[in-house]
Amino acid sequence: MTSHVRKRPARERLLAAADELMFVDGVVLTPVDVVLRRAGASAATLYSNFGSKDGLIAAALGRRLEDWTQAWDEAIAAADSPTDRLFAIFPALRSYQRERLRERWCAFSGTAAAIYRPSEGIVEMLEAEDELLHARLLAFAGEVAGGERAQDLADQVAVAYLGTITGMLRGDQETAIARGELVARTLVASLVGEGSTDLLGSQE
Repeated sequence: MTSHVRKRPARERLLAAADELMFVDGVVLTPVDVVLRRAGASAATLYSNFGSKDGLIAAALGRRLEDWTQAWDEAIAAADSPTDRLFAIFPALRSYQRERLRERWCAFSGTAAAIYRPSEGIVEMLEAEDELLHARLLAFAGEVAGGERAQDLADQVAVAYLGTITGMLRGDQETAIARGELVARTLVASLVGEGSTDLLGSQE
């Protein structure tokens, strides 16, 4: 380990190690001592900062949620229309996958699948990620179609997005994202009608 990494605060080293190991090899399969060796930290330091392995996982998920939110914010800012904002989650996922994703799929899905009875802190992070997904999609869907249809639109995009996450685990990630976006656009077009613009626009 290089000296400049050693100089980082122990808390940051532990979070980085958890991110690099647990979300790649699995939160259950990665022993605490492996994380400690990667971070160059002691067990006492881990427990004083996070309380437990689950506390470390929750904090690492919180940091990951900040990264994902930033990527999605950037895609939203680049959107030129309400429709583009609704589908911005897919270019956000594309840039996130290219620039920030080290594991094969979503850290939140992987954690939820791996831990049968997650701790309160982990549950809080999983719920925060889920709330971000559905609240934003509903808000953007309301810009495309008002009333009860907004919820239907948001649900369709959410299902396509979650299917994309699974597809990223089982095949080529770029292909999975492109297919997921096309499915979302097709579903929304079927609900809104062909008069809406750019619903079946090209994907990167």
